[in-house]
Amino acid sequence: MNNKLYLPLLICLLCLQISAQEFNNYTKQYTLVSQTEAAIEAERTHRMLLCDQQPSGLYVKKGESITFNVSGLSDEYDLSSMIGFKQMWGNRNVTQEDLLDNGTKTITASQDGILSFIFTKIDGYDIKPSTVRVSVKGGRAFPLYHVGKTSDANWQNDLRTMRDAQFVQFVSDKALVTITYADYMRTPMRDVAASFRTIHTVIDLQDELAGFDNSTPQNMRTRNRLHYLIDLYSTPAEGESFYMYAMNYLIGMKRDNFTDLTDNLSTEWGIWHETGHTHQQDSWTWDSIGEISVNIFSLYVQEKFGRPSTLAQVQDGETLTNYERARKYIADPKKNYLVSNEEKDYNELFSKLVMFHQLRSVYGWDVIKRLHQHFRKQPYVEVDGETDADKANKFIYAMCVVTQNDLVPFFRKWGLNADAATTQKINGMRLPLPKTDPSTIFK
Repeated sequence: MNNKLYLPLLICLLCLQISAQEFNNYTKQYTLVSQTEAAIEAERTHRMLLCDQQPSGLYVKKGESITFNVSGLSDEYDLSSMIGFKQMWGNRNVTQEDLLDNGTKTITASQDGILSFIFTKIDGYDIKPSTVRVSVKGGRAFPLYHVGKTSDANWQNDLRTMRDAQFVQFVSDKALVTITYADYMRTPMRDVAASFRTIHTVIDLQDELAGFDNSTPQNMRTRNRLHYLIDLYSTPAEGESFYMYAMNYLIGMKRDNFTDLTDNLSTEWGIWHETGHTHQQDSWTWDSIGEISVNIFSLYVQEKFGRPSTLAQVQDGETLTNYERARKYIADPKKNYLVSNEEKDYNELFSKLVMFHQLRSVYGWDVIKRLHQHFRKQPYVEVDGETDADKANKFIYAMCVVTQNDLVPFFRKWGLNADAATTQKINGMRLPLPKTDPSTIFK
């Protein structure tokens, strides 16, 4: 079948399955739609591990017996129960995970925690998602809001009647949000539907910039959710070192700033930034650029929300705009884009971001999309001994390929130098220099 016809049919099939998805923590009956196993999805997308667990809306206590009845599980899929959360900051927590199969199985909870399900294809990308039915005996329901299905009246009733709940959760096809009940009740969402429209917009925009346009199997948008949750395990001292954080499976939030997600997302650069980390490609993101290139996604969201660019602003306590600091950086004969020079007072997290802005100014945002698609043509493979310079050389070569211009002189101006082998490969393509030198753009 022609791919142009095949992919829309798959998307329509998925829409039908998602509509059949059910998380009913009143009756404890669930119809789950499979997701791609997190590590396999990371290979396809070149990004960090995304959440592949699904909610039950049930909380279990240590020593409690939980009985599962499963039907319709295909041999090509794994189904597990999970109690607890994937590791958060400090790696102090663990999960209890138990394989389930068709029929009945009883487990004993080894810890208190939220009960979730992991339903994934055993091997390979799950291009045709499956469904499975699960019923549960045991556990206690807590407020679970299924976006597009839960009524506001039922939600408010749950919040009133489930006062002993440890958590509240919200689930949509794109996001899972977990907040402690007490914290949520202090600052509840003013409008859940509106909040999730904004959450979805941010995720959609960042997916768009990363080139997930459903044009090919490798460019299909992920069906794995982004999990935003309250950090429960970091110490107060550790909490001083972060605003929020993104790591495998989750984005950790603090009790005093989760409203940046739930009510302020259209203005909050910081959480656009953390969401951006979940889109960064490991194939070319070297260590010193990790906190720089992520802000390409923040700039894109900022622009689409109609807000003035951070690059034209003066950061707190400083006197130069980020463009002016970038000029100062480029003029430094000892600059090196591969290492940090914060002691030079460049505010490098933003001045070095100007390099990407210059490329976008000449080639449009599409150049960033095509860059990500270029790397996804092959599954991500971690290379033993690969250095930051190796990743930088792959990036320089890829940018020359997607722009069909020789950008080696441009990158050299930024202190990002291609090695001899990369330069030879690029010279072999006989590419012209860009008609407009991107390094001249500072606005």
